[in-house]
Parts: sequence; C-alpha cells; structure tokens
Amino acid sequence: MQEEVAKHTKKIYQAVTRPGHTIFEKIKEIAVEIFIIVFAVTLSIWLHSWSDHRHEQKEVNEFLVGLKDDLQQDIALLAANKNIAIQLDSNFNALIALNESHAIDTAANKTLSHYLYFSLVVTHPGIGRYEGFKSSGKIGMIENAGLKQKILVYYEQTMPDLASGENYVNSLQSKILDAEIDKDKIPLKDFVRSYKVRALLNLCTQNLDGGIKDYENTIQQAKNIIAMIGLDDNHFPR
Repeated sequence: MQEEVAKHTKKIYQAVTRPGHTIFEKIKEIAVEIFIIVFAVTLSIWLHSWSDHRHEQKEVNEFLVGLKDDLQQDIALLAANKNIAIQLDSNFNALIALNESHAIDTAANKTLSHYLYFSLVVTHPGIGRYEGFKSSGKIGMIENAGLKQKILVYYEQTMPDLASGENYVNSLQSKILDAEIDKDKIPLKDFVRSYKVRALLNLCTQNLDGGIKDYENTIQQAKNIIAMIGLDDNHFPR
C-alpha cells in the first residue's frame, strides 16, 4: 500500500511540473491521482477491518460453541443438586410435621434417623472458558447484545447468588450436625424436638424452598443461552 501511495504521489508531482499542460489539465490529473490514493487507502482500511472482524467473530464462535458444552454440564449438575435439595426439604419438612403433630413422641428411632439426612451441596459450574474469554477482554466482541447480557448475568449474578444460598443452607445443616454430637446423651426424639434443632430445620426448609426455585431459574437461564447461541450459530464465520 505504501508503494502504491508513493507511486501516485509521484504522478501528482509529475502532473504539477509537466510542461505544456494547462492549469485545468494539471488539476484534472491531480484530482484523479488523489481520488485513486483515497480510494486505495479506504479500501485497504476496510479490508483490514473486515479481516479483523471476521477473525474476532471466529473466536466468538469458538467460545460460544464451547460455552454450550459447559452449560449442558452445568444443567446436569444443577438438576442433580436440585433433586438433593428436594430430598432434604422433604425430610426436614417430615420432621417438622412430626413435631407439630406431636407424633415425634411415638416415632421410631429408625424413622427419625432416616429423615435426619444431610448433604452439603456445592455447585461447581464450568467457568474456566468464560473467565478466560472475559479476562482477555473479548466479551465485548459478542455482537448479540441480548446474548451477551444473558451470559454476563448468568456468570456474574445468578451463579454467585446460587452459591450464596447453597452456602447458607450448608451452614444450617452443619449446625445441626454439630448438635448431633451430643444427641447420644438424650433420646433421638428429644434431640429432634429441641428448640435449636427445630429452629434450624425451619430455617433450612425456608431456604431450601427458595433454593429449589433458584436451581430451576438457573437451569432455565442456561437453556435460554444455549437456545440463543443455536439461533445465532448460522451467522458466525467458519
């Protein structure tokens, strides 16, 4: 490109210094050469920008294709953890119901032990690909603003909120587990109907109800992102 510009600049100089040409002819020749230079530079810039854009969108495509796999794995993990939360909620509600109906006095130890089931659930989403793409400053290359916003909300807001809810329920379960250390000193039914355990069970069920909804919402968000990636897939360069 520099050679082309130099060549046409030389022609402009020759046109200016060429003897025997009228001013009008010289202006005409200069205008033609300037037009050629401007056109060549503009075309070169456009081609360079087009090439860069195509390369960027190829990177975006590769990221989103991989992100679909990450989200599918997240959905499977979230569904499994949701089922655990449902089981915990069912068990703890059963203990609460036994207490409220005073059936706890006649419940067998085996029954009570069955309901005293604990699982410290932690969702570990596949964030490596997302974090790498974000840290390289390439998130802004996603041209679909709606898709980009959903991805950011999923990883920066929804997942942290879900983890916070899980951590709180886990802390409540841990407190019940800590209380269990002394349960051998008293009958199991007295342990279950103690004020501390009943309060912790109620807190667990209240938060598990919200947690189950959070799992459902997170799964739906992941599915929506996958669907939007699928819709955009045909627009990406190969």
